[in-house]
Amino acid sequence: MSEEKRAVQTAEEPQELKRGIKGWQVAFIGLGGVIGSCYFLGVGWCIQAMGPAVFIAFAVVGLIVYGLMISYAELLVNLPRSGSFVAYTNEFLGETMSVGMGWSFWFNWVCYVPSEAIAVSYVLQSLTGNKSAVAYVAFALGALAALTIINLCAVDIFAKIESGLAITKVIVIILFALLAFGIWVGLWGNPQGVVQGAVEDGFKGMGVNFGDAEFMADLFPNGFAIVLTCMVVVLVTFQGTEIVGLAAAESQDPDKSVPRACKSVTYRIVGLYLVPILLVILVYPTDLGTDETPIFADIMHAYGMGPFGFIMSAVVLVAAFSCANTGFYGTVRCMYGLSVEGLAPKFLGKLNKSANPKNAVLFTLLFMWIVLIIGLVSELTGFLSNLYTNLLSMSGFTGTLAWVGIIASQKRFRVRLKKRGYEPDTCLRARVSKGQSWVPWFAMIAQLCCLLLMAFADPEITGGGPIVFAVACAAVVIPMIVQKITKAMGKTRTVNSLAAGEKTFDETFPDLTK
Repeated sequence: MSEEKRAVQTAEEPQELKRGIKGWQVAFIGLGGVIGSCYFLGVGWCIQAMGPAVFIAFAVVGLIVYGLMISYAELLVNLPRSGSFVAYTNEFLGETMSVGMGWSFWFNWVCYVPSEAIAVSYVLQSLTGNKSAVAYVAFALGALAALTIINLCAVDIFAKIESGLAITKVIVIILFALLAFGIWVGLWGNPQGVVQGAVEDGFKGMGVNFGDAEFMADLFPNGFAIVLTCMVVVLVTFQGTEIVGLAAAESQDPDKSVPRACKSVTYRIVGLYLVPILLVILVYPTDLGTDETPIFADIMHAYGMGPFGFIMSAVVLVAAFSCANTGFYGTVRCMYGLSVEGLAPKFLGKLNKSANPKNAVLFTLLFMWIVLIIGLVSELTGFLSNLYTNLLSMSGFTGTLAWVGIIASQKRFRVRLKKRGYEPDTCLRARVSKGQSWVPWFAMIAQLCCLLLMAFADPEITGGGPIVFAVACAAVVIPMIVQKITKAMGKTRTVNSLAAGEKTFDETFPDLTK
């Protein structure tokens, strides 16, 4: 996009998203978008596939998340936008890239929310003991129906529900960490069932998963390559972090609450992920992990702590609803942002009397239902071997591109500042410090490598593979092609819309070189 001043759409009564979210709710919404069923079910599968090396994988992704959030905070503070990250990709990467990344982000959650409905079905089948295909389908459809009802409510209702669910998840994760630590040091828990004879009573040290072979063989029991090809699934477990930025327009004090939440969420996520996963490795054989039951619940049952196992299973229902709820909120606001930027049909940017993007809500719901129904039919007829992991892989690919777009936008933001005579390290109110400037670069390059490696994954073992890779790529490329064609036909809207009080880059940073 040129350096010339962008045209701004104005109206007598400019439409703005309703501000119904408090600052503390923004922080918990950021957590809610991250801690979903994939954390409780997907982690079990990752641990089985990667072995103890899963801790390294999560630590690397934690660093990626940190690089993402410090980049996003710099953009949010110095050039506030109310739509979504799409406003930044459109400003700094151009319309074509913005269309691809924006629509892929939408596709990400259109796939992920149905996967959470599948996760709810898994857990309800486990809790009720009903393993029939009818129950599987009924539970999944019922879960998505409940999410549909919640997200047809006003944004302030959403905020109250979501922040409450997020708090519940955090409490249960802390409870697990305390219980698992007690098991590890030998304060409580008697090995039973699958772990009886495999682990010792009392203090366990590193003996549960280490000591049978050389250290590297124990660390990578299934080889190093599988860690690389599974990284996209690990990235999925962190996706949703960017939702805190999408909530910016609807917080009551975005200038203060959003930057603070961007930084604090990163530290909370690292603590809520790495500590529990380390404890899992210390108390539970990694080859027993599975994506059919929550690994936290399996550990409680394995050590004779059944009531806590029930709690750990029940929280998966909370996590699935919470993450899907937050993801739905985020993808609707992304679609609204695409429409406002002229990169999606105009009707999707319309707000109702309550200042909510109802058209974007209904449009997104329609496709979520289509994905779930087609997926269920494909799995029941044998076309797909594992609907849950394949949906996660597609979601991981397209969602990761959004993160790449945010970091790339921040890099272009700095380049344009320097061209205008500004020194980013001194002129910006919030900025990535010089000592941490390498982190966003590492985050962007590492994510691109993970996306390419997904094409070489074994779909039967890790999900993904060439077909899923091709479908995910199509979700990015097709909108870009359509945008090019419609622009050539003169059918696109070339005017950008800014909310009241927002300024263009050119207005915010006048050229000092002239």
